[in-house]
Amino acid sequence: MLIASILLAVPAPALAGAWTQEEGHGQVILQSSAAYSATEFGPSYDLYASRPYDKVEVTLVFEYGATDWLTLIAAPQFLYVSFGEPSPSSYTGPGYQDVGARMRLWRDEASVVSAQVVGRFPGTGNSESAAAVGYEDPELDLRLLYGLSFTMFGKAAFLDVQLAQRMRFGPPPDELHLDVTLGWRVAERWQLLAQSFNVISEGAGTGPYFGDSYEYYKLQFGAAYDLSAAVTVQLSVVSTVFARNAPQENGLVLAVYYRF
Repeated sequence: MLIASILLAVPAPALAGAWTQEEGHGQVILQSSAAYSATEFGPSYDLYASRPYDKVEVTLVFEYGATDWLTLIAAPQFLYVSFGEPSPSSYTGPGYQDVGARMRLWRDEASVVSAQVVGRFPGTGNSESAAAVGYEDPELDLRLLYGLSFTMFGKAAFLDVQLAQRMRFGPPPDELHLDVTLGWRVAERWQLLAQSFNVISEGAGTGPYFGDSYEYYKLQFGAAYDLSAAVTVQLSVVSTVFARNAPQENGLVLAVYYRF
């Protein structure tokens, strides 16, 4: 059975998406998430009690428009993971450090198609803590993104769909990711967000922690409020609603966006 939280990635910021930044402009996103789990989905999708853990991730995302069609991305991460009995362990320190770019391939007045490449470099070093397992090997995220702006019940809305191949170099298996975000501006400063984050491993990995294939499906619901033309805050709740060989997580996500 896979060790719990290490496999579950924190959802991406809701207001980044498929759209590229304008040349000379960008945004900074401070995103934090806190999750807890004490149950796990087994190989037959049944839920049972498992080793409890807490996880906190804080990520600072930088996006800058090198041109109107090319956005540069950097995202350092801080990580805290703590496992309970039996055999308690914990890790506190750097998580993944992401560097990459998003390139716009096509657009019209309402929609956009982009491709994104992000290299993910582990910051855990030679940590011997079991809580750092899964954050110790480099990854490459190859992503195709589609964004659509439209009107829903007379209010502005958007749909963002992302399909990714996550290549993991080391014991963990490669993964297929599908992320979907629906945003609806219900008032001048308020936007409601519904998101789905889905991960399917491409077979099993190697070693004692990654000997089984897995899949998990998360739903996240929240709202974003514009404090000003440049600053937006977002608060969401997230939960693993269905999975196989993966923990059932529940948590909160808080993000602050600054556009420049």
